[in-house]
Parts: sequence; structure tokens; C-alpha cells
Amino acid sequence: MSGWEHGICGCFDDCTICFLSFFCPCIQIYRNANAIPEGEHGCLFLCGMCTFLHACYDRASLRNDIRVHKDIKGTHCEDWLCVHFCFQLSLAQESQEMKSEYMLRE
Repeated sequence: MSGWEHGICGCFDDCTICFLSFFCPCIQIYRNANAIPEGEHGCLFLCGMCTFLHACYDRASLRNDIRVHKDIKGTHCEDWLCVHFCFQLSLAQESQEMKSEYMLRE
């Protein structure tokens, strides 16, 4: 198991990802969800983003799926705390981790 390739405050490593994560998070979340081959996320995932708590739970679940897919150490509790307190920063971190995979799918 390894750690995240980019730190939680490394959002400026890719300006496009940074912009999408902060100003168009739904697009970035959708791209991340579709980049996981065995993920169970998709259009219904975006429909569930109605309330903040549900959004945090869904994002934590997606972050967990990314960690499992990329073999990154961590816990679901850490995922939830990171998503809850650093929503856009964690989204940018996940997006940078999945960048090569969703670029191949587009």
C-alpha cells in the first residue's frame, strides 16, 4: 500500500483540475466516478448530491473506492473527515490521482 501521489494541498499541481474542483465540482465528481472501472457510481450518483450530508457520504464512498482502486492506505473515517472539512481540496487530490485513467476513457 502506498500514499496519495499528491498532497491534500497540492491542488495547484494541475490548474484545470483545480478550476473544475472549485468551480464545477459536479463535473469533476462525475469524471472521477466514471474513471473507476469497478465503481458503482454514475448518473444516479449525481442525483444523490442533493443534500450536503448525503453529498459528503457519497463523496467519502467515492474517495474510498479510489483508495481501494489505487491501493492507497487509509480508512473510511479518514475519507469522510477529509471530504467533510476539505471538500474541494480532497476532490482535486482524488482527481489528480485518477487523471491518467479518466483521460484514457474520454
